[in-house]
Amino acid sequence: MANTQKPPIEEKSSEQLLEDLCIELRHVGVGDYGLPKDVRVIAHISEVNAIQDELNRRGVNIGPRLELLSRETNWQMPELLADCAVFPKVMPYVRELDGIRRTLRCQSCRKAERPPDAKLFWFCSECMQKLVDSLRNHVPFAGIVLLRTYTPECRCPHADDETVLATDADGDFPLYGVCEKCVLDEIERRKMISAG
Repeated sequence: MANTQKPPIEEKSSEQLLEDLCIELRHVGVGDYGLPKDVRVIAHISEVNAIQDELNRRGVNIGPRLELLSRETNWQMPELLADCAVFPKVMPYVRELDGIRRTLRCQSCRKAERPPDAKLFWFCSECMQKLVDSLRNHVPFAGIVLLRTYTPECRCPHADDETVLATDADGDFPLYGVCEKCVLDEIERRKMISAG
């Protein structure tokens, strides 16, 4: 019968530890959407740090293997490793090759990041302003549906039957829309948090 108990890090070969580091970094990258509270991803971050400490103690050059892992995954793995080392001061969200943190990628333009605590829409600041303009001018843009509804349960508390609302085009039915005031309040909330 095979041994089901993991050997301690100190008893593993450097080659095995290097591969274990790559596996653990992949787990962090795949599960980063659960940060900062998901216990599974936090356990993987701890394992990454323990393995890195042992590899550093042994003087193992991990750079070439991390570069290969970056090519294999299309993620910036040296940066992810550096972020894991300072968690929880920095959240180790995996960065795609363009440097955008995948979990925080704006769902509208796909070229910038949203704040980790974004509400209403997972949009960057520029796209949130674009959404305000869309509501004011009654002109939708990709990924947004503009609507009016007579159903109070399908609209924000500020709205009435004639208020133009916005909702995510990928949202569930029945649609729920928010008004310009809701979007402006979210923009202001973000500014207050980033200034604080």
